[in-house]
Amino acid sequence: MAKPEAQSEQSKSWLDRPAFGNITISWEMVVFGVIILLAILSRFYDLGARVMSHDETSHVYFSWQLFKGNGYSHSALTHGPLQFHLIALSYFLFGDSDFTARIPMALFSIMTVGFAWNFRRYIGRIGALIAGALFLISPYIFYYGRYARNEAFVGLFGLVSLWAILRYLDRGENKYLYFLTAATALHFTSKETSFIYVA
Repeated sequence: MAKPEAQSEQSKSWLDRPAFGNITISWEMVVFGVIILLAILSRFYDLGARVMSHDETSHVYFSWQLFKGNGYSHSALTHGPLQFHLIALSYFLFGDSDFTARIPMALFSIMTVGFAWNFRRYIGRIGALIAGALFLISPYIFYYGRYARNEAFVGLFGLVSLWAILRYLDRGENKYLYFLTAATALHFTSKETSFIYVA
């Protein structure tokens, strides 16, 4: 026989039930959520204010040419083609400006900060929170997360590669080899540091 509390719960309209009754949010998730929020704010705040450097112009100009329909020709001088296509996509979606040229790098920098969450198994929950916070305030990750170059991509692909290797050694599941392969392939489309990582 059902308890009176259970019967009254069942008789309630769905409008009276908690919207997120099955979701429990821990303080760990709250702290990591704050880290991600700060990463978003710090990467996007005034993103287009700084004038384009010479190094950035060699990337954004050819991305703009691709966006305008004038094609793209790969040159090792400007590293891999991934950033040109992502910047051109950003121009297509949001218009061409200094701000939109840097959106892909800002997004990858935020994903790098967020990916620290996946290392809880290896460095512990506190360790993952500290790693996320350090990625957030790292001058290197912060600077290149707001700069139209390849480093923001390389940072994420390197982390994904390490995580995929550790997970494969842990569990032996092929899906982690697919993650490693995807991260490595994308790294090769980004920068020559891929050769060092593979070696």
